[in-house]
Amino acid sequence: MDGRANGDSELEIALNYLVSQASQTGLKPAGDSGYYQSYTVIRSKNATRWPYYTLKQANNNTDKKDGEEITLRNVVAWIEGSDPVLKSEYVVFSCHADHIGRINGEICPGADDNASGCAALLEIAEAFRNCSEKPLRSIVFLWVTGEEIGLLGSKAYVNNPLFPLEKTIADLNIDMIGRVKEVADSTSDTPVTGPNGVFVISDEQSKDLMLIAEKADKKSIIDFDYSLSGRNSHLNLFARSDHFNFVKSDIPVLFFTTGLHSDYHSTNDITSKIDFNKMELITRCIFEIGLEIANRKQRLHVDNPYSKRE
Repeated sequence: MDGRANGDSELEIALNYLVSQASQTGLKPAGDSGYYQSYTVIRSKNATRWPYYTLKQANNNTDKKDGEEITLRNVVAWIEGSDPVLKSEYVVFSCHADHIGRINGEICPGADDNASGCAALLEIAEAFRNCSEKPLRSIVFLWVTGEEIGLLGSKAYVNNPLFPLEKTIADLNIDMIGRVKEVADSTSDTPVTGPNGVFVISDEQSKDLMLIAEKADKKSIIDFDYSLSGRNSHLNLFARSDHFNFVKSDIPVLFFTTGLHSDYHSTNDITSKIDFNKMELITRCIFEIGLEIANRKQRLHVDNPYSKRE
């Protein structure tokens, strides 16, 4: 499953594994074909820097019409809520399953980016299945592809949602939660958290959601760092993972990451560098936040919708 570049067989192997695990956990399929949601992109034959486009982009730009259509797939599963009314509202947990493939023929394993997020989603799914009482709202688990080529998988989901966006009350997105700051990271301007830290990135769309996050922070030994939220960071991480497509649909989000370490998008992003204890603690926090959102009486209030900003 190394590499997992979009359009490659390695990614399909990884997706098939995720489907098998979702099925064994007892999650219901939610795709347009079983657990899969298919979408089509254009892979340009001539572009060197950014070779993938949506069909709409290709149709609007003659320079992008030289490519071939390829089909990519998201994996979508869900647990139906227990409340007869609230089960028609949805809490989404998302992560991306794709990676960058190879550099000069050498495999980039992507252990942190984003096998860590994929594993966390599976653990969260199992935790929900093992709850003594089912959540009131329905829970959606979304493993997208196309993240590394422009957030195209989450864009495809939002453009063709399998559950109504107006009934989707939050997205908790997980992208790289397995690392601790090392000496090599100290020479870079890209931030990485310490042994008990995780960046929690949002845009203050919902005060309700931030209060839930702060409550989880106080209960855990994991420290939530909000310093990279919004567009204030020079890295603009707020717009660089799949939650951003939900933001543009005015859905409150939290994005969890331990940061951009020196092995980011390299052959050195390997399993032996993952801090599994830290990853487990972060995953527990994300589950607790999602559980509280799913069981609260009122849906999250959106105070600062993205669509209304100038």
